Amino acid sequence: MITSTKDLAEHLGLSRWTVSRVLNGHPEVKEETRLRVLEAARELGFSPNAMARGLRGGSTGLVGVCFQEIESPALAKKTAFLQQQLRAMGFQGMIELTDGDPNLEESVLRHFLSLKSDAIILVASTLKSDNPTIKYLAEAKIPTVLVDPIHDLPFPSIHLDRAGIMEKLIDHLWDREHRKFALLGIESDLVLGQHRTEGIRRGVEKHGSSYTDCVTSYTEDGFGLQDYGYGYSLAKTILANGDKATAWVAMNDRLAIGAMTYLREQGIQVPKDIAVVGFDNLDISPWFDPPLTTVDHVIPKIFREAVATLIQQIQSPPSEDPVKEWILPEIIIRKTS
Repeated sequence: MITSTKDLAEHLGLSRWTVSRVLNGHPEVKEETRLRVLEAARELGFSPNAMARGLRGGSTGLVGVCFQEIESPALAKKTAFLQQQLRAMGFQGMIELTDGDPNLEESVLRHFLSLKSDAIILVASTLKSDNPTIKYLAEAKIPTVLVDPIHDLPFPSIHLDRAGIMEKLIDHLWDREHRKFALLGIESDLVLGQHRTEGIRRGVEKHGSSYTDCVTSYTEDGFGLQDYGYGYSLAKTILANGDKATAWVAMNDRLAIGAMTYLREQGIQVPKDIAVVGFDNLDISPWFDPPLTTVDHVIPKIFREAVATLIQQIQSPPSEDPVKEWILPEIIIRKTS
C-alpha cells in the first residue's frame, strides 16, 4: 500500500526528493525518470497529499465554497450541483455555511486561505468591499467568483435576474385578466426582495397601472423559516383582511403550497377563484394538486457559468473591471395560474 511519496520512492528505489520533484511538475528531471514515477503512481493508485502540496506553495486542488445556508431545498440543489461541477473539473469543493453572519463568513474565508485554496466561490455573500479579507483576496489576486452577492465586490459575479422574471410573471398573470396581486413573504427591505418587487412594479406600470393600486405585500414577524406554515399563516391574514387580489405571488414554493392548503380548507378553488405562483420549482411542485406555476432557478446554467468563470480566473490574470452577468430564470407554467 503506497500512501506517501516516501513509500513510492522506496518502491522505485529513488530518492524521495526526486519523486517529489516529479509529482510537483519540476522540469529538471530526466524524462525517463519522470515517466517511470508517473506510471508507477498511476498503476498503484497513488496521488500526493493535496494539503501538503499547498503548504509548499503548489496547487491544492481545493476550492472554498461559502453558502449562507442550505435550509431551503433550492439551496441544497445548488450545493449538490456545484459540487458535481467542481469534481468534473478536477477540484475538491470545501463547503461552509455561515447563517448570513458577516463575521462568520470572514472567518470562513480566512480558513480557506489558511488551507491554500486554489480559488473561492461565494454564494449570496454578505460582505462589503471595505472588508479587510475581501481587500486581501483582490490584492492577492486569489481567483474568486460570486453568485448572487448582496453587495458589489471586486470580483466576477453571476446574478439571477429576479426583477426580469417577476416582470414576465406579471405579464403572464395580466394576460389572464388579473389586476390585483398579493405578495406573500416578499420582504422589500431585503435585497432579493427588493429585486422582486422592482420587477413587479415594472410589470404593473408597463400595463398602465399603479403599483400601490394593484399590489399589497404581506409579511409577518416571528417566522424564522420561509416554509409551508408561514404560507398557511399569510393566507389566513390575506383572507381575514378581505383582500380582493385574484393572484397571489409567493416568495417560494413552500409558501405557495402552504397558502393553497389554507385556501382549499376554506373552499376556495385554485386557480378558478385565486391564481397562485411560487418560486424555486421544487420537486413537489408539479405533483401538488393542482400543479404549481413557479420560477425555476436554472441552477445548472448558473453554476456551470460560475465554474467556467472560476477556471478562467485561474488560467489568466483577473480583469481590472470584473464582469457582472445576469441570468434570467424560467417561468414554469402549470395549472395554478
